[in-house]
Amino acid sequence: MSGDPPLGGGGPAYASLVGYVRLARDQLQGVPIATVSVPKIREDLVDTLVAAVAEAQTVAKQGSAEAGKSVGGMSTKARWFQLLGYLAQVLDGVCRNVELSEINERLMRVEKVMNLTPTKPVPPR
Repeated sequence: MSGDPPLGGGGPAYASLVGYVRLARDQLQGVPIATVSVPKIREDLVDTLVAAVAEAQTVAKQGSAEAGKSVGGMSTKARWFQLLGYLAQVLDGVCRNVELSEINERLMRVEKVMNLTPTKPVPPR
């Protein structure tokens, strides 16, 4: 992924997807494990990520199939499906009980692909 140009976008579907990615990161931040049910955190993350995958799929289907110089020779559609793959990896990690820090790292990669200003890393618990 390094070296890939960031993926930008616009429109309501993109804005909604950005909201889901930010919500997923927010769900990991500032909640001490001792006071919250880990299964509940995972359940909330799964719901958020499933919604994000649905939005990314909608945007990906609408993307142009023509390659352009601004995206390193990849079509917009291909870049969106790449983002969809990253979201699927995050979702897979949540479902497989991967460490929350690894899930956070995967979400940060999604933010990078979407050209979002990264939120600060989630502190270890």
